[in-house]
Amino acid sequence: MIVKPKNSNEVDPDLYREILDYAGKQRGIDFSAYRASTIQRRLASRLQALGQPDHEPYLRSLKQDHGEIDALIDTFLINVTHFFRNPLVFEVLHTFVLPELIGICKNDTLRIWCAGCAGGEEAYSIAILLKEIAEKESMSFKSFIIATDIDRPALADAERAVYKNGSLLEVKKRHLDKYFTRKDDRYSVNQDIRSMVTFAYHDVAGCTSPKEGIFSEYHLVLCRNLLIYFNRDLQKRVRRHVSGALQAGGYLVLGEAETMTDQGYAEFMPRTKIYRKGN
Repeated sequence: MIVKPKNSNEVDPDLYREILDYAGKQRGIDFSAYRASTIQRRLASRLQALGQPDHEPYLRSLKQDHGEIDALIDTFLINVTHFFRNPLVFEVLHTFVLPELIGICKNDTLRIWCAGCAGGEEAYSIAILLKEIAEKESMSFKSFIIATDIDRPALADAERAVYKNGSLLEVKKRHLDKYFTRKDDRYSVNQDIRSMVTFAYHDVAGCTSPKEGIFSEYHLVLCRNLLIYFNRDLQKRVRRHVSGALQAGGYLVLGEAETMTDQGYAEFMPRTKIYRKGN
């Protein structure tokens, strides 16, 4: 029987801040600039899942159980993604954006940054598209894909590159047969695709560039479904930082519920949230 917390929706401001501060300091994450309504709702859901009556006993148990810190942060940073999520976006990238960028980078390295990569599905999807283009056009080019996140367990999963069926629903059968190896009820990404992606811990909210990214300007940045977690001020700062990391003429991809409002950007194709930075 699930016990609903009596006061899970009545947040004591001091307890709320103490829970966030404690959990954040344990993992080096500043949750103060995240949308309070989202964090409060997810905190309430965590209390309900545990049958905790209110925030005070939960804080005590949080300090006693280090595993609960991971569970709470996982609740805050719910990573819901899969390969080729929003297929139209990847079709446009495959057909128009990536071929254009490859052409521009004939004597350069094509540089791609996947910010908030979760379990790596998005980054590997991009790698598969690049591999497909190279083989179809019988061409070779240099590429660098860096995928970053603040969720260390998710990054570890990304490097293992083993996925359940639910992550593969949008993968075409020919891609599944070609780029994945089945192991019981799971699929692992083949080494030739895995070798194309570098994973690194990085908090985009810090508005710094990932140190593992040896390049200062990227041709393509995917920052999907991250801004919706931040308050307006942090959204603005992150957009400004990401824009500064993008080359003139480069492309920025946002999530379905996000919009690039900064001047100098135009949506490349309606309903894709793919934006091109002006020259």
